Amino acid sequence: MNKVQHEAIESGFLDLLGEPKQEAVVLRDTTNTLIQLAAIYVDKIIDNIEKKDVASSGALSDSVSPTSVSINGTVYTIGIRAKDYASYQDQGVNGWAVNRGSIYSFKTKGVDPKGEMVKSIKKWLTREGNSARNVKFAISKRERRGKQIDEFTRRATSVAYMVKRSGVKATKFFTTATQEMEVYIENELGASLRIDIINNIL
Repeated sequence: MNKVQHEAIESGFLDLLGEPKQEAVVLRDTTNTLIQLAAIYVDKIIDNIEKKDVASSGALSDSVSPTSVSINGTVYTIGIRAKDYASYQDQGVNGWAVNRGSIYSFKTKGVDPKGEMVKSIKKWLTREGNSARNVKFAISKRERRGKQIDEFTRRATSVAYMVKRSGVKATKFFTTATQEMEVYIENELGASLRIDIINNIL
């Protein structure tokens, strides 16, 4: 985008934005491109969640969605929404006994049996166990794990303790999707901004 911004500055196009003597310029093609790119971005994120077998991937996948485009003067913004723990799944979490090289860390060893972490793990254990109940022979890693987990749904507190001890391995599902999108975003936004320059100046 830096290259395109320089071209827009040199052309005088940005001077038209917010000009009080005339109707404000709306970057329609750029806005539509942002919406399309966000949809593609979401698809890539969800695809990577599934590929990397992220824990609680069903709930996480369902939570990923784009925001509306926000326009503040010359700044056009669109975001991606996801559950709060998405960053922890992406970057991993250091346990108190294992350093995962993450920016996030579990600070304490204790686990509240009635806390949110235990409740979440109980739901996850139940969901993973249910996914394997109708499988006669576990043919995938996830199904094999599901069969084992189905036997330990009452051990959520112990599991929570081990998670805090060992931490959470980074999956990089979001980081990978971002890297895959970078060049595509640059090319598409560059093209759309040029179109907006042509439509509003020439």
